[in-house]
Amino acid sequence: MKRLISLTIFGACLLVVAPVALAQDCASITNYDLRGTYTMSGSGVVDLSRFFQGVPGMPPMPTGFVPMSWVGAHTYDGAGGGTGWVTFVAAGTQMTAKLTDLKYSIKADCSLAGSFSMQINELQGVKIGPISRVQVVVIKPGMPFTDPAVEIHMMFAGGAPGGAPTAGVDSGVAYRISMEH
Repeated sequence: MKRLISLTIFGACLLVVAPVALAQDCASITNYDLRGTYTMSGSGVVDLSRFFQGVPGMPPMPTGFVPMSWVGAHTYDGAGGGTGWVTFVAAGTQMTAKLTDLKYSIKADCSLAGSFSMQINELQGVKIGPISRVQVVVIKPGMPFTDPAVEIHMMFAGGAPGGAPTAGVDSGVAYRISMEH
């Protein structure tokens, strides 16, 4: 009897989760479908000495991984480009950067090829990048704000071009709040 109840509960759970577990197909989604403004946040760790390695005029930074968190917003223009900003705190220091050279391209498997550079205000506009992220698009039809609602889950692991690998690891998510671009 216990086994029958356990199997029944297990089967019911599978039926509840099955629609969520189905693979999402993004073959019909274009860069234009992702247009709009997104808010984003994330956290991780970074070794500032490696992240800023090779940046002209940059003083030596302390070595070792420190906690980092960030918030920001970006706008996709519908044609594979965009703009944005980010404020991040690393090792207790807050900095703000303009996102430049932002590029994105949706793929049929829902991965999003994307890159950007950061022009850091507190460092007299020092530009770092391009930086690439592993990104996945999640479409949620019928959700508030925009229909369909779009989330972009992202992860960074590695270093800035020209720098040493393993400069940091972070993950975050962006939510579309407007389809205006």
